[in-house]
Amino acid sequence: MEQQDSVAVDSAIRIDDFREVIDSLDLQIIELIQRRRDLSSQIQQQRIREGGTRTVLSREKIILDRYAAGLGSEGTALALNILSLCRGRIPRAAAEAGGDPRGAA
Repeated sequence: MEQQDSVAVDSAIRIDDFREVIDSLDLQIIELIQRRRDLSSQIQQQRIREGGTRTVLSREKIILDRYAAGLGSEGTALALNILSLCRGRIPRAAAEAGGDPRGAA
């Protein structure tokens, strides 16, 4: 009985350790997505200033394919969410300068 208790405690400690690593990874993923969103915003603003569209569907297709290749169909869903997060809202000044407020390509 005492050995079972020891195994249970060891298992609980190991799970806690794994959870700490997962929590750290989650924070890193959030930071990376925030960085990606900032870069995406800069690209969008430059394209709009140059008279282009806010989004480029062919580029988004490449991204979707990359996530699908790496993670399967669930990767595609994840990529769609990341793309949505990174599109953000179009700045008012950019919209007034001729950018498409719907973000259409």
